[in-house]
Amino acid sequence: MAKHLDKFTRPFQNSTIPFALAEVLTNGRGEMVDVVCRFLNPAAAELLQIPAKEVQGRRLSQLGLTASLEALSPLQTVAFSGSSASFPCETAGGQALSVTCYQVMYGVVGCLLDPGGKAPGGGPPLPETVPAAVLELGRGGLRCSACNRGFCRLTGHSQKTLLRQGADTFSALVLPEDWPALLQSLLDAAREGRNGDQDFRLLQGDGSAVWVNLQAELLSSRQGTAVFRGLFTDVDRLRRQEAALRTSLTRQETARRQAEALLDHLPVGFCLLRLRPDGGLETLRVNQALCQLLELPPELLAARLAEDPGGFVPADQREELLAAAVRARECQLPFHRICRVDSGAGPERTLSVHVVWEAQPDGSYLLSVTCSDVSQEAAADREYHIRAQLCDLLLEHTSLLTLDYDPRADLAQVQRYSPGGRRTSRTISGYLKSLSTAPALHPEDRRRLASAIRRALTRPGTISCSYRADYEGTGWRQYQVSWMSLFDEHGDVCRLLGKAEDVTSRQAAAEHFRQLAARHRRQAKSVLASARLDLTANQTLDAKAASRYLLRTLFDRTADACLRRMAAAVPESEAQRQFAALFSPEALGAAFSAGSFQFSLDHPVAAGKSGTLRARTVAEIAENPDTLHLEVFFQLQDRRERDLQAALLEGLIQRPGTAVLTADAATGRCRGWGPAAERLREDTTCRSLAAWYFRQLPPSRERAALRRAVSLEAMLARLETAPAVELTLPAPDGSALRLRCARLEGVADTLLITAGPL
Repeated sequence: MAKHLDKFTRPFQNSTIPFALAEVLTNGRGEMVDVVCRFLNPAAAELLQIPAKEVQGRRLSQLGLTASLEALSPLQTVAFSGSSASFPCETAGGQALSVTCYQVMYGVVGCLLDPGGKAPGGGPPLPETVPAAVLELGRGGLRCSACNRGFCRLTGHSQKTLLRQGADTFSALVLPEDWPALLQSLLDAAREGRNGDQDFRLLQGDGSAVWVNLQAELLSSRQGTAVFRGLFTDVDRLRRQEAALRTSLTRQETARRQAEALLDHLPVGFCLLRLRPDGGLETLRVNQALCQLLELPPELLAARLAEDPGGFVPADQREELLAAAVRARECQLPFHRICRVDSGAGPERTLSVHVVWEAQPDGSYLLSVTCSDVSQEAAADREYHIRAQLCDLLLEHTSLLTLDYDPRADLAQVQRYSPGGRRTSRTISGYLKSLSTAPALHPEDRRRLASAIRRALTRPGTISCSYRADYEGTGWRQYQVSWMSLFDEHGDVCRLLGKAEDVTSRQAAAEHFRQLAARHRRQAKSVLASARLDLTANQTLDAKAASRYLLRTLFDRTADACLRRMAAAVPESEAQRQFAALFSPEALGAAFSAGSFQFSLDHPVAAGKSGTLRARTVAEIAENPDTLHLEVFFQLQDRRERDLQAALLEGLIQRPGTAVLTADAATGRCRGWGPAAERLREDTTCRSLAAWYFRQLPPSRERAALRRAVSLEAMLARLETAPAVELTLPAPDGSALRLRCARLEGVADTLLITAGPL
């Protein structure tokens, strides 16, 4: 067959005229059942968009183009009659062709292809610059009847595979989740006689899916079949960017809502203000805590802040406060001040105000203002200041006496320096004899002082003793006198030089130091951590903590390292800065020199597994009378105990006549408050208390059920699903009792139990 056909194909081997040879196969009754491509020159292959090697010698049915046999029916007449014919045809890519055919051999037809002509469907051809396909929507579903190379590249399938697969169903190329929407969109377009527009995910040859946009142009709709010319645009990157943008917007919106919720639940007052370039002020945000502090509704508070934020400050402080705020803004520094605030709707409060300025590109400023109520701390500071002043008044300056005694003449030259610096001198003859009757000396110490002088005369060297005297007429004070012997050329004592110093304050300070050290040792077991630091020698003398974590985290061998570690354990930056500024070695030394001996600061502290605790660091400075070194006693106190006592006190006030107990949820150990504190022993537990209660009741069937109901395990199990447990119990006298158990808010693993008459 190939040899016979060479003479017909040779002229068209390199011709620019599209030429093909087709052999018509029949079923024996003269009916065409298939067509075999015997030759396809390069011009025809390019026009049909089909590689010649893939189709040459193959049937249309093998290529999945069985539906094209009807359009090629004129080939049957030409192949077996010898006559020629021309007919229109459409390529798989939608290109309209005019086919001129003539018989070459019996059953073999030569075809000249002309790209001009009208497509059988009456629609325009498929473009070559964008992925396109002809889609037929009928009762059998959606099928692809033609496509171009761009669509093949988009899907990753060959044209043969697409037409065979598309002839079956187009849904195999669509992600199952997107298929219903695509089908419904085309059905609506066919029913309404309009074009379709739908995004869906197209399955590629490697199994991946890409987002495409289908612009379906309705070409015809007849006999229940709608024909669309579909243009496919790859919108995968845009859809993914849109999804990422949507996710980012959702995340930002969630973060915004969380930030607003956080601001509303902050334990301190907060407001956000904007200072415009023209000097006007806008209130952007106020939280609930600030409204509660000033006892004003949010709308009224926002309006007053925008009108005049200094209107809450008393007039005598307003001008100085605003001037300091302006200076802080010009220096671009945070502004912190403790001031009195009066909103007019509630009592006057003392607030700690912290302002941070943030410059904006348009010349405006954002002001972040936080406020916390420090009224109690301010009152405590005032009380401490008053006490410090009282201590200064009680501690007098040291008075001093110098003595020059001549034992041979029994003559003494005495010079006395008063606390105010005034000096008086006098000469006393018969000094040693006059000591026994001197009115300025305490009667019990006169003989002892005279004996010390005689001993200094007989035993050369330096001799010291203490005695009581009243030189100013202000009462007995303690003096320490030291004598030094001078010798003549014979080795005899010829002169005694003495110095007597008022050591009343020193002894009081020594006694205070001993009491402070003893109190520090006693309280070491009841606080989170305690330390005794020698600032002069830069040593850690003693350190204890309630946990190994705190002991390892807070303390070191040197005082400087201890203070740095204490500051590093404070998690909040502002509180850490305050701690470092207050408790640095330089600040403590300067404060002691200025007469300040006690310091305290409330701050959070990282406590390992216990999380972050609210604590108070208390420091007391004293001079060691033995070493004359400056020592500081630190205690880290847990503020939860104070919160517990406040909550219990409130419970006692609200429930007169009701027994109030607290119980440890882990051990069941109980502690009584108010009148109940005097009746409970230290080793009382929930189990022993329940046993005592049931011994007071007469035997009954209900007693076993009540015993199970009031057990600690039952209470804890019910508290997992309910905020409180309330039980009605019989009293020994026949009346009824109401028992209520709830977790104590703000104190971990602690139960608040109240029992009282119904």
